Amino acid sequence: MSAFTLSVVAPDRKVVETEVSSVIAPGSEGYLGVQKGHVPVIVSLKPGILEFKDTSNINHSVAIDGGFMEVSGEQVIVIAEGAAIASEIDIREAEAELEEARKALRGESSKISSDDATEAMARALTRIKAAKTK
Repeated sequence: MSAFTLSVVAPDRKVVETEVSSVIAPGSEGYLGVQKGHVPVIVSLKPGILEFKDTSNINHSVAIDGGFMEVSGEQVIVIAEGAAIASEIDIREAEAELEEARKALRGESSKISSDDATEAMARALTRIKAAKTK
């Protein structure tokens, strides 16, 4: 099996650093699949779920809040605005964030502004979806 290195980095930490056989990432123009030997490319990422298969052929999911991905010969580097491995996501916390965003969009009293609510809702929904794939 042909393996390459995947690194996912968020502002606060390195989220993933492992050998993988494939990656599927939420590119700004649609999902992008990567295997070893992929042509070098840099793409912008939208919020979504980055999926990868490790060298044991086990699927993993990472919720990302957008960012950039660089694909080169033997590695893929994702620089994410925020990221969380599916198994680390607290569904209750994500559901609370979703409800807070909905309150802001309805014009009710909320911890977040209505301007930030759409982005917060997308982030919460992505994390909930990722957490349910673990």
